Amino acid sequence: MTDPLDLDRFRDLADAYGGVVARWPVAHRAAAARVALTPEGRAILADALLLDARLDQWTIPAPAAGLAARIGSKAAVGTRSARIRQRWWWSGFGLAATLAGVVAGTAAVAVAPPVDMAAGSTSFGDVAGMEG
Repeated sequence: MTDPLDLDRFRDLADAYGGVVARWPVAHRAAAARVALTPEGRAILADALLLDARLDQWTIPAPAAGLAARIGSKAAVGTRSARIRQRWWWSGFGLAATLAGVVAGTAAVAVAPPVDMAAGSTSFGDVAGMEG
């Protein structure tokens, strides 16, 4: 990158990548090296190096001995309850499909034109003409 860095952008890069310019993206290193020679740039890098040192000292305590067992037991219960929820969901889906069929059948019968039984025809066609 050939554009010079202003101090705000330099500070943003220092916050993101730390106080060592060699760890920054290659496109910004040359311009950052020039800004680092200024008093403001040195102050920004010094602050970033202090934060880097604090972060390097940060440690995470080891987990309790029974933590893995507790997580495993909770996971097994969660899987079981997920299967039960899934079974109920499919049952509800089947019930909904059945009710939709009942409603559709009822609506079809209610909307169908009346059948003239005297003429020998039914909902399925003319039965009188089929005899013979």
